[in-house]
Amino acid sequence: MSRWLSAVSRAGLAVTLFLLVLAVLRWGPVHAEPPLDVRALPVAGPAVLLAVLGALTGQERRPRRARPFLVALVLVAGALTAVVAVRGPAGLPVEVSDGREVIARLLPGPVDIIGPDLRSVVGTRRSLHWQGPLRAPASGTYRIWALGRGRVRVELDGRTILEVDGGERLRAGAELPIGRGEHALDVGLEWAGPGPALRLGWTRPRAGGRAGGRDEAIPPRYLGAVGSPLLWTVTDLLALLLAGLVAALVFVLPWDQPRRLPAPLPATRGQIAVSLAAYVLLLAVMSWPMVLDLAGRGPVDRPDGRLNAWILAWDVHALLHEPGRLFQAPIFHPLPDALAFSENLLVPAVLGAPALVAGGPVLAYNLSLLISLALSGLGVELLVRRVSGDRLAGFVAGAVFAAGAHRWTRLSHLHAQVTLFLPFALLALDRFWARRTLGRALLVGLLLALQGLASLYLGAITAAALGAALAMGLLGGLRAPDLLRLAAGFLLAGLLLAPVARPYLRMRAFEGMEFTLETVAVYATTLPSYAASGVRLYGPLTQRHLDPELVQDTLFPGLAVLALGLCGLAVAPARYRAVALAASALAVVLSLGPQSVFYRFLHEHFVLVRGLRALSRFSLVPVLALSVLAGLALAGRRWTTSLVALFLMMVESSNMPLRLGRYEGPPAAARWLSGGEGAVAYLPLGRRDTQVMLDGIAHFRPLLNGDSGFIPRPYDRALELFEGPLGPEGLRFLRAVGVVHIVSGDTLGWPPAASFGGERVYEVPEGSRAEIVPEGTAAPTLWTSGGVIADLGQERPVSSVSFELADGPWTSRPRVRSSSDGNRWEEVEGEASLADATLSLMKDPRQGRGEVRFPERRARFLLLDRALPARPGTLGVRP
Repeated sequence: MSRWLSAVSRAGLAVTLFLLVLAVLRWGPVHAEPPLDVRALPVAGPAVLLAVLGALTGQERRPRRARPFLVALVLVAGALTAVVAVRGPAGLPVEVSDGREVIARLLPGPVDIIGPDLRSVVGTRRSLHWQGPLRAPASGTYRIWALGRGRVRVELDGRTILEVDGGERLRAGAELPIGRGEHALDVGLEWAGPGPALRLGWTRPRAGGRAGGRDEAIPPRYLGAVGSPLLWTVTDLLALLLAGLVAALVFVLPWDQPRRLPAPLPATRGQIAVSLAAYVLLLAVMSWPMVLDLAGRGPVDRPDGRLNAWILAWDVHALLHEPGRLFQAPIFHPLPDALAFSENLLVPAVLGAPALVAGGPVLAYNLSLLISLALSGLGVELLVRRVSGDRLAGFVAGAVFAAGAHRWTRLSHLHAQVTLFLPFALLALDRFWARRTLGRALLVGLLLALQGLASLYLGAITAAALGAALAMGLLGGLRAPDLLRLAAGFLLAGLLLAPVARPYLRMRAFEGMEFTLETVAVYATTLPSYAASGVRLYGPLTQRHLDPELVQDTLFPGLAVLALGLCGLAVAPARYRAVALAASALAVVLSLGPQSVFYRFLHEHFVLVRGLRALSRFSLVPVLALSVLAGLALAGRRWTTSLVALFLMMVESSNMPLRLGRYEGPPAAARWLSGGEGAVAYLPLGRRDTQVMLDGIAHFRPLLNGDSGFIPRPYDRALELFEGPLGPEGLRFLRAVGVVHIVSGDTLGWPPAASFGGERVYEVPEGSRAEIVPEGTAAPTLWTSGGVIADLGQERPVSSVSFELADGPWTSRPRVRSSSDGNRWEEVEGEASLADATLSLMKDPRQGRGEVRFPERRARFLLLDRALPARPGTLGVRP
């Protein structure tokens, strides 16, 4: 049965790869036109599944000669390259204009352009223009369509067939009859924002001229000057031959045959030291030019980078001065447990503490990152060496995990990079399976806890991977005593994490913070995202050919690591296979978030799951599995094979030179504030909060400003309160929460205490303060489409009505009417204080109240406008 499955899976893989290569050769610069209308993405998934099945069912078989196929493949690829070069660029040239004149002309090609295509163009890019002949291969009904970003105009034979302003999501089309032969095509694109994107395509007619045939971007052979039909025919034939040779090689090569791995050898201290030094050197190259200025340049040009650098600095400051107040971070003042709005990054902070003291937050960030990556690589290397004695293969596996594509596409997310204990936890679990002692079980729990202390997200990811491994262990014969020992290990992890978890639970209870399915869906991923890349080699390619509406992240690990990882399944020990597949499948399902029934079940029934937002980070587990399996695929091969594999994987993972920002240290205003007491507010609020936080390491005074993975409700109201010029309401609130100094570039109407270039520091003047809104006496309330009616029971004096705050826009002068009998209503001039409401939310984020005040009057009924941001419930009244 397994032999039959092996043959079927290899044959199926050969067919799918034949189709996949044909689909890829339709892209530039080849632009082949195969007889089959096939797309790459629908074929890629089945190809991976068939490769997995083939690797799992691989059998010993008679060796077949693969060299003739390899030689033929090289010759055909060379011939195809030569034909494409001789054929030259085809299609329509594009003119780039700044609105006044043409500033660049690009080579002919299809009407298919994205931002990276214009990197070489200097100047302001505002419009693109294509003009030339279009040749229809047959008469019939065509659908001309456009996808991209911006405003597009398409004319055919002088007649406008498309004119659409699609903004960020341009998607338009029109059906029209087109006769065979040449037509005049004119296309214009205008845009503003992050860069242009336009793909002009057609849906060809079917036999008989009916609509609904092949759907594609208009191939360049049908655009512009007439090319050689013979060269295009040769291109198509060579593309077919190349795809066939790839399929034949996959079928005859013994990639799926199991083989004996080199006997494992224990790693000595010297070998570990050499490996760590090699990882440091590799990371210095892959992170170029970071190594040139570790103390000054890092990912601090992005909000997440500044946020994480600030967290490291605060952790070190708190641990050195007030460890008991670690989670009372000085942001979002006066809210408690403000550090619990984000990751705490305790382990990276400890790693970077000497660097922070000696060189500042950027040095601490960079060294914490590089140390974590180097240790992550070492952990993967030791996982490979546990079942194989090939040191170089193990190093290559560690290099893929430490410096692969997934590292350089999210450099500012330190909380997703500090995977230093994840591979070691799996290594400890594998050692426990070999000898099931209590000590080894406790080590598993200790490493899980350390990973959770490094990053809560990565702690959850590690727990999921260990859970999948444990499930495989149960199927493999783990007994009750073994489970009890592991339970002790997990209990140890819980005890070590409890002091850190408590503030998060406390914050959740106080803020009512949970990520809903709608919120999680925004930060989950999609299956097409696993084919999308963010590195320089593959990024432009996947941007061009994947629907941006289906891509929510860039998770493609690279062709080399994917191919080697799949081959590694055939030679990996059974337990490695099982854990790699189970953990990867679980991680992929979790990363899809609400798209999967399994995640929706977990979200509904487990509170801790509702505290995880960025589920796409679970994609680290398949990358880890592929890294280990790639090392096993290389184990026992020639050392040159491993070096070539390392070179290929690093080339396709590179994003050099990295985009880095420079931080010069806290400015003069922040240093001046270090001598004072009380809270500080930087206005306008919300404009540059992470920069304000990073500058705040000069004084660590409480900040009204803040930024994190979770923005609390009271801060949203504070943003509304301080929108526009600072007024009396804003000052009342600042006094109430203890803000002493305001830093602003605007003139506030009274003399500043200090001026530093464009920044002025003001002291908050004395005056009235905001007050917490009392609940008042509950009154029966009727919510209707026309308004909210409160019944006081009898006519009595009343001067205010309070309500539980909703999240709608604030109304400072809501419409209020009063009545003694419910028939005749009198308008009341009411006023609602946003300062009081915001202060009330600060004290009770879940049920903070707002209040409408008006001159005292006698009434039994009050009618409030539904425009007031009030939650349905009982109103409160006060005389």
